Amino acid sequence: MNRKFQVIFLILIFQIIVQALFSQSNQGLRENLFNETDKLLAQAKSEQANVLSPVTFANAIKRYNQALKEFNDKKQIKNIQTKLNDVRTKLKICLNTAKLGKIAFATTLKAREDALKANATEYASEIYDEAEDSFISSTKKLERNDVKGAKKKIPEIDNLYRQAELNAIKVSIIGTVRNLIREAKQVDADEYTPITYANALKHLSEAESILNSNRRSASSAKEKAEKAEIEAKHAIYLTKEIKRLKKNEKEWENFILNREIYIEQIAEELGFEAHFDEGLDRPLQGIFNIAKLLQEDKRQLIKENQEKDNEIKQLSDELQKYRQREQGLQAELEEKQYRLELKRKHEELIESVEKMFSNSEAVVLRKSDDLIVRLIGLTFPSGKSTIKPEFFSLLATLQRAVRKFTNSPISIEGHTDALGDDRYNENLSYERAIAVKQYLLANMGLDDSRINAVGFGETSPIASNETATGRAQNRRIDVVITLRKGNL
Repeated sequence: MNRKFQVIFLILIFQIIVQALFSQSNQGLRENLFNETDKLLAQAKSEQANVLSPVTFANAIKRYNQALKEFNDKKQIKNIQTKLNDVRTKLKICLNTAKLGKIAFATTLKAREDALKANATEYASEIYDEAEDSFISSTKKLERNDVKGAKKKIPEIDNLYRQAELNAIKVSIIGTVRNLIREAKQVDADEYTPITYANALKHLSEAESILNSNRRSASSAKEKAEKAEIEAKHAIYLTKEIKRLKKNEKEWENFILNREIYIEQIAEELGFEAHFDEGLDRPLQGIFNIAKLLQEDKRQLIKENQEKDNEIKQLSDELQKYRQREQGLQAELEEKQYRLELKRKHEELIESVEKMFSNSEAVVLRKSDDLIVRLIGLTFPSGKSTIKPEFFSLLATLQRAVRKFTNSPISIEGHTDALGDDRYNENLSYERAIAVKQYLLANMGLDDSRINAVGFGETSPIASNETATGRAQNRRIDVVITLRKGNL
């Protein structure tokens, strides 16, 4: 009986191993077949070809899905390759149309983007859908080379998107702030925190004034409304704290001492000892002065990094000239040795990046010629693209990783879960990718053309959207570093 059980157990283990090996092989084959097409598809999405060339893009996606189904059904590779070739041809047509469309519809694309930022798909859906239908109708004319017909309704479409944005801001942003100010009034914030409460009212009044007088300045009104929201929340918090402290006067000392502890910890990290015998001003001034010095050090590091990049470029140019001059077997041998050494350093470099991040911060993946840093530790507030200060440390580590790849192109890819409107999700993922891109540009001095930002929305899940855990995994930022020869 035991022997029979052992045989069954060994058969099960063998089946599991075979299945795992087949799965790995199948994944590798998929990457080889689809990698070039996937990259072109990502480029088309980043250039907004799905809206600027909707018919051709939809045909490309349909053909792509057919190829994917045939691959999953284990059909002939030759037929799959034929379909993928057709997809790439269509996507290239899309990119050419999108290039023309970005010029023809420059104002429309900006108005549409602003409407999406205001979540007009939810708060002004009827007007937004009307604008979207008219826009798609015009881009279809552009696909048919009817440029004049495509541009005919641009003012009307722009106006619809702006109206959708305006209505959405009034409903979502202004409405939220009014509720917060009403809540602040109810807790007596106007009495306990009159300055902060007045600031909230002032920003809200300015936002409403902008919306009522200049409908084209909806983005400025949104900024004012967001400031009013912050001030209202601040007033509510301060009022509750003041009321709590007034109930027990002895709590004031603990309140101040706790704040001094935070300042003391920051000072310690910056390398000096904070004393509070004369209050908070002197330690805070010390922190401010050191922060200025650190900023200057950062600028100097950026400058030095640029100089090193120039030196590397000069060395690369010299190497290229050397290769052109050298001929014969000796040159070929040296080239092979150089490539082997380059490959070894390449592997060491990737391993060093993998060790830079903790398991809770990022997962480092390799896919063909790409290195993917999946920032699982970076999260955003619901519906927003603001990077919280608590993630600066993680992004500082990312900067150190990126600096290891001097000339490699970088793509910041934003992804969301499947909850909510897909158009809103796509724009939100793009805004979050842009936020990470802007952070890197601001802190590293990189060339803007070297970093690309793409929003995939909910279209590229890595887990099931049916569970909270799966949705959390799908809400992510992937930093894709393209590993090309000579880019180390």
